Amino acid sequence: MKKYTIVSIISFILGGLVFFFVGRSSIDLKNEVSYIPGESTSGSVSDTQLIPVKEEKPEKPILPMKEVEIQYIDTGSVRITTEYIYYEVDTAAIIADYILKRSYDLVAFDNKEQGKLRLFPVVQYNKLSGIDYEFTPVYKNINTTREKVWQPFVSGSYSTLEYLGLGGGIFYHNLGFEYQYNLDLRKKPQIPLQTDPYYQRGNYHWFSGKYKF
Repeated sequence: MKKYTIVSIISFILGGLVFFFVGRSSIDLKNEVSYIPGESTSGSVSDTQLIPVKEEKPEKPILPMKEVEIQYIDTGSVRITTEYIYYEVDTAAIIADYILKRSYDLVAFDNKEQGKLRLFPVVQYNKLSGIDYEFTPVYKNINTTREKVWQPFVSGSYSTLEYLGLGGGIFYHNLGFEYQYNLDLRKKPQIPLQTDPYYQRGNYHWFSGKYKF
């Protein structure tokens, strides 16, 4: 029995050393990506900063038209057709539309990787007269953590039944295995009564499985 106990202890120590070096060399790198909103900035672009790039006159301009019915009386019959004619030129309406100031609200983009950009263009006198903007940036943050694939551990225990346990084991990710050798600390008489269950106990081996949540 004593020889068996010594062999078990030596095997446990050697196994622990192997698990220790395996655990040191087996490490996973885990990257967690998050996007953090930054501080919003706003500003204006004046008309002096707006440089026309191209001006074109359309070949077929779209002019305001109205729908009318025309009756044709010919040889006693009446023929009705629908045609479109241009409105009469209203100089006052043209001037009113020319001086009218129009403000717009445009979201150029809004996503977690680029942030959010809002534009507020203003059109007056038949041209873009200015642009206000509001930009909220987003910063990409990568957090790298080192996670051991193999994690060896040592353990110990004591029971009120006077047992002392020494052992250890290893975790692979969340699944673990443990071994303990339990020593009987209870003192026995020199000539035990073999028929008494009190004296029929002794050292024993203990195995268990574990799972980390």
